[in-house]
Amino acid sequence: MDLELLKELCDTPGVPGLEDEIAKIVQNNILNLCQSHEIDAMGNNIFTVNKKIEKAPTILVDAHMDEVGFLVSNIENNGMIRVIALGGIDPKLFYGQRLTIWGKKAIEATVAAIPPHISNKSDAITQVEDCIIDTGLKDKDVLKFINIGDQITFSTNCEIGYDRVLSKALDDRVGLFVLIEAVKVLSKKKLNCNFTVSASVQEEMGLRGARIINSKVNPDFSIALEGTVSNDLLGVPSYKSLASLDNGPEIRISDKYLIADRKLNSFIESIAKKKKIPYQLTAKNAGGTNSTAFQVTGNGSKATVLSVPVRYLHSPSSICKIKDIKNTISLLVEIVTKINTFKNV
Repeated sequence: MDLELLKELCDTPGVPGLEDEIAKIVQNNILNLCQSHEIDAMGNNIFTVNKKIEKAPTILVDAHMDEVGFLVSNIENNGMIRVIALGGIDPKLFYGQRLTIWGKKAIEATVAAIPPHISNKSDAITQVEDCIIDTGLKDKDVLKFINIGDQITFSTNCEIGYDRVLSKALDDRVGLFVLIEAVKVLSKKKLNCNFTVSASVQEEMGLRGARIINSKVNPDFSIALEGTVSNDLLGVPSYKSLASLDNGPEIRISDKYLIADRKLNSFIESIAKKKKIPYQLTAKNAGGTNSTAFQVTGNGSKATVLSVPVRYLHSPSSICKIKDIKNTISLLVEIVTKINTFKNV
């Protein structure tokens, strides 16, 4: 695995609607491995990996390019900045954080925090839109470098080592990394299916990009690659831990918006067992992925989700394990290689 690529994906900004730099990284890594490439009106990147095989099944594998983040919404007269959140951000995680504002140049800033010895402990949590972002720059310099609409991300760099990854944006840069690494392997194989991959946009804003991909690809099968919630922490009951680190990829049975295709899931399980790839099943009624859109738009498809477990999702510093990433790539490669043997019985 090219772990420097994973670091590049995580450290590059790309909030919903501003995924262009991430798209360039994807293109640089797999464009020359694919038969065709298309960018649709919304900015989804769709790659046809192998030459079309008549009467063979079509499988679509997707990972979204966007990360949760913020947009500059207002610049006060004194140079202080207001923002809006893009995606699910817990206000408790926002207060006092370091941020990077990606304006005409990258400007570091902080979410203003009241010193504890003068704060009112009974104060309610301040919502993201009401917080003040302080660059420490003079107002004229703020206006020189920063405009309304500039994207903002958490100011944390990806750290890889000790069999773990510590980074912002693992949702879903880790899924995007799995997709790229799998394409590198599968592009060299003689496949018995039509293999298409998409690097989609604006998932964090309601699966917006994925909603128009199915009509173009018309897949028989679809898999959304994700970084999924792992809550395997001390004090958390096992039934609330969801996916656990070190136990392999999650095969999702359900979430708030999806009931995955059970026959496809069983097919994937059988492959994992045969190849001795660890995996875990989760059934929950929270969260959602592009798999929902792939299942019910266009002509629909047999859809599921394959995920790398990640602690502290949508925070400045999430954690996942390298061996879980490796096992997710291995399982995905086996699925695509054998999808032509799927029997709908």
